Amino acid sequence: MKYIRYFETFEEYESWMSVESNAEEVYRTEEKICVDGIIFSHTNKSFEEEVENDL
Repeated sequence: MKYIRYFETFEEYESWMSVESNAEEVYRTEEKICVDGIIFSHTNKSFEEEVENDL
């Protein structure tokens, strides 16, 4: 299930993502993260795979 996790600052996001288990969860679940109004989409797919699927 994809969901959005919110962070007030980029520093808060970086600190949270620096914990290996948090980063693994984000990439495994492909959850979206909102940092100060900007949404990051994390995926374990390569950029080339995403482009091929969009065509």
